[in-house]
Amino acid sequence: MLQGAKILIVDDERTTRLSLSEIFTLRGATTAVAADGQEALDLIAKNSYDLIVLDIKMPGVSGLQVLETVQQVAPATVVILLTAHATVDSAIRALRQGAFDYLLKPAQPKTIIEVVERGLAKRQEYVRRQNLVGLMEQTVEAFRRGDALATTPVAKAPETLLQAGDLSVDIGRREARLAGRLLELTPTEFDTLVYFIQHVDSVVSCRDLVKAVHNYQTTEHAARPIMRVHIHRLRQKIETDATKPQRLITVRSAGYMLTSVLRTP
Repeated sequence: MLQGAKILIVDDERTTRLSLSEIFTLRGATTAVAADGQEALDLIAKNSYDLIVLDIKMPGVSGLQVLETVQQVAPATVVILLTAHATVDSAIRALRQGAFDYLLKPAQPKTIIEVVERGLAKRQEYVRRQNLVGLMEQTVEAFRRGDALATTPVAKAPETLLQAGDLSVDIGRREARLAGRLLELTPTEFDTLVYFIQHVDSVVSCRDLVKAVHNYQTTEHAARPIMRVHIHRLRQKIETDATKPQRLITVRSAGYMLTSVLRTP
């Protein structure tokens, strides 16, 4: 069932975007559309989606690049590819990289709905398992804390505090504060902020950020769309106006820099 599902449609053909949006909304889904890969990345940075229908071949940022970013920032989101016969090989390669399935253009509405429903079912199962794993980890941790209290007390390790202007992080507690106010950060956002504070007032490349936060090597070109999403979300939480950053600034052609002193945009 598509009722209540949030679906993003990414295709450079307007007729495809409109027809798919109509098919999904008639069945109770909420849809958003993007005409190219960059617009899709911008929407993904600001919103969460249950499923993305993604054209492979688009000008500028390709569907495969969007897929890579989605896997990094929203692994629970299911991606279904749209492809013409000429790009079937690319679709197969994308399946190996984590896409759920692909549809050949032009696909019949019945086929589209069947594939999307299977994709949403997979997402529900993924979320259920993640919740179960989280519950099990909490239970194990609770038992460990109980065992620790029952044995000889252990001296508390010193807290590791880092500061950059009115921003501070406590690595031991995994807490970040802005002017004393506790920030609600995801684990990835917290790790990104820690790396910036460790290199405050220095330019940091996207490639180095991906290595530090995601622990894998990639090129600067491939790293930019991955980190752009994290930077946007982090700015929304540490800047007065995320569109005019004063703390976390962009250094053109080089990367980003967290400043210890607010800068005038």
